[in-house]
Amino acid sequence: MRIIALLFFLLPSIVFGLETSLKGFIALDAINYEKIQNKKGAAVIGIGVLDLKVFAEQDDITAAIKLNIDGDLAVKNTIFEEAYASYRGIRDWKFSLGKGVVKFQNLHWGAIENSYLDGGSVLGTENSWRKVSNKAFMSASYGHRSRGFLDTLSLYGDSTEIQTDEQDNPYYVSSGSGPKYVSAYSTQNVTAFNTAKQIGLANKLEIYNIANWTFTAGQIYYKNDVQPDASYGFDFGANRDGDDYEIWVDLLYGFTSKGAFEAYTTKAKDEFFLQAGSAYHYNENWTFVLNSELMIVKDQAHTYSDFTVGSTVYKADSKFKDKEGQLVESNNFKIETAAQRKLSKSSFVTIGALYERKNATKNGVEHLSYIPGVYNANCEAFKLASSVSFWF
Repeated sequence: MRIIALLFFLLPSIVFGLETSLKGFIALDAINYEKIQNKKGAAVIGIGVLDLKVFAEQDDITAAIKLNIDGDLAVKNTIFEEAYASYRGIRDWKFSLGKGVVKFQNLHWGAIENSYLDGGSVLGTENSWRKVSNKAFMSASYGHRSRGFLDTLSLYGDSTEIQTDEQDNPYYVSSGSGPKYVSAYSTQNVTAFNTAKQIGLANKLEIYNIANWTFTAGQIYYKNDVQPDASYGFDFGANRDGDDYEIWVDLLYGFTSKGAFEAYTTKAKDEFFLQAGSAYHYNENWTFVLNSELMIVKDQAHTYSDFTVGSTVYKADSKFKDKEGQLVESNNFKIETAAQRKLSKSSFVTIGALYERKNATKNGVEHLSYIPGVYNANCEAFKLASSVSFWF
C-alpha cells in the first residue's frame, strides 16, 4: 500500500502535456457530368477529395501525419502521404524532417477542379512538374508572417530508388530469353533516400503584409543516377486574400529529363504553366469563382538501341518503341466558373462548369487524332459539376 500511495504522490510530477488535433476535408461529388469530344458523356457520382491529417504538439515539437486514404495502400510505405516532425525552439526558425510535400510552388485550387499542377484535368496533361509530394525530406525555414517573409530550404529524395549492382548498373524489369525486352528499371520503395543515388533541392520564398498580397518565388532541382540531365523548375506566384475578393496568379517553367526506362520517361521536356483566377465574396453566404489555366509542353522522346550488360543483350519494350524519337508539342487550356453557397461555418455547396481544349502536334504534324503517349490529342471537353464539401 505504501508503494501505491507513493506512486500517486509522484504522478503529478511526471505527467506531460500533449495537444493533439484531427483535421480533414471531404468533397463529395453530388452529380458531375463529363463529355469528351467523340466519346460518350457520362455522369460521375462519389467521393472527389478525401484528406485526413493528425497533428500533435508538445513544447517546441510538432508532429503531423496525413493518411493516404485514397491512394494505393497495397504499395509498401504509402499508407502515410505525410509523416514528419518540426522543431521551433530557436526564434524565427523551424526545422522539419520526415515525409511529405516539398515546398516550391504556389499551388492554388481552381473553381471545380484541382489545378494542372495537382492533376486537375478532364483531358489529361503531359506535364512532369506537379505537386512535389510523398518525398522524404529535411527542411529549414526562417521567418514568419509577422516578420513579413518566410524562406524554406529543403533537401529531398523520391520514395522509390532504382536498384543497382556492384558496378552501379541498374537492374531491369525484363521478359524473354536471348535478347531481353526491358519494360522498366527495377525499383524499391524506401523510407530514406541515398544521396549517392538521388538528390533534390528546393527553395520557396514567401513575402507577406503588402496590402493583402502574398508573393512567392520557388526553385527546384533534382537528379538521380540514370537521368541524362538534371531536372529543374522555377515558380512565381501572387495571392490576394481579402474579405471582398481574392486573386491568384501562378507562373511556372520546368525542365525534365528522365532515364530511358523510368515511368513517364522523357529525354528532354520543357513546360510552361500559367494560372489566373479570382473569387468574389458577394456576401457571407455566396462566393463566385472564375479560374483559367494554360499548360504548354514540348516533349522530346528517347531513341533506343540494343545494349549489353555482362553477357546479356537487352532491347527496349514495344511500349517505348511506339513513341521513339518523337517530338510532341501539346497545350491544354481550361476555363471554369462556379458558385459556392455556404451551408455552415465548415461546409459549402459548389455548382459550376468547365471547358477544356487540348491541341497537340507530332514532329510538326497537326490535327492528328492519335499520338502515342498523348491522351485525347486535339479534343475538347465539357464538365458540369456539383459537390458538397466539409472541413472538420
